[in-house]
Amino acid sequence: MTYFYVNFNTKQHGDSIMIKKALLTLFFIFIGNSLLNAKNLHLELTQLVNEAFEQEEAKNQVINLAALNKMLSQRMAKDAILITQNINVDYYTKDLMDSGKKFDLFIQGMYKGNESLKLPKQTDKEILSELNEINAVWKEFHIAIQNFYKNKKVDKEAYAIIINQNEKLMRLSHKLTQTLQSKHILDTQDNQVIVHTLKFADRQRMLTQKMFKEKFLVYTKEDAERNNVRLRGSIILFKNGLEGLIKGDHKRGLKKVTSKPIQDKLQEMHELYNEVEDLYKKDNVVLKELKHLASIDKKLMGLSIEVVTMIENTLVY
Repeated sequence: MTYFYVNFNTKQHGDSIMIKKALLTLFFIFIGNSLLNAKNLHLELTQLVNEAFEQEEAKNQVINLAALNKMLSQRMAKDAILITQNINVDYYTKDLMDSGKKFDLFIQGMYKGNESLKLPKQTDKEILSELNEINAVWKEFHIAIQNFYKNKKVDKEAYAIIINQNEKLMRLSHKLTQTLQSKHILDTQDNQVIVHTLKFADRQRMLTQKMFKEKFLVYTKEDAERNNVRLRGSIILFKNGLEGLIKGDHKRGLKKVTSKPIQDKLQEMHELYNEVEDLYKKDNVVLKELKHLASIDKKLMGLSIEVVTMIENTLVY
């Protein structure tokens, strides 16, 4: 039988245990620090991601509200015209005031920041320059809508300002929207297609208000000839734009919208427009027909706002 003899020196064994304990202690300290660092890193990364999403959401919100103001410029003019014709005065007076409040909150929020609207204070010189152009027109326009209807009377001077300045306000708001998009939206191939589609959808939203405004101005014989020419142009733009979004239009660089939920909304808009197209083109209409136009216009505007929002949500910022 063979025996293995191990020279088991007690001191060396004790030293070995101490070394192992020290190494294990260092190992666990290292693991603990690594886990702590990993946890801290995870928290830092999470914070960075959240901040990035918040920044992109803010950019998105700025563009959305700038585009909305373009439509509001036409909506306020339309409301003023309906009030002068004594049509549902209480409703349209409230709508006029609400639209004015929304427009002004955006302007002031761009200058100072607005936490509730998620609007950061703007510092870009080009954006501030364009904002100043809008504000120069808006100051007088804002006073006009506040003074427009008091004690159940229409202020003619305020009405003239609204009618004469609303399209300038629309053009300047459109210019700002385009500038914001060019600065904030990533220039990818997919985005180029979506942004082009969004421009048409946004224009449809604005045209729902512009067409109705122009039709009513023709009816009231206010600069009827010029407004009739404008109305014919708006009708063509609206119809071509709507059909281009539904079917695609190579001439205008529009691809057919393939999203079923968006297509469904566009088809609803198309059906509503078909219902009133002849009225828009009719030379002489009566007040009853205009009231019908007003009810359809309200539905068209609501659908167009939904379409714009749905398309915006597909963008990569």
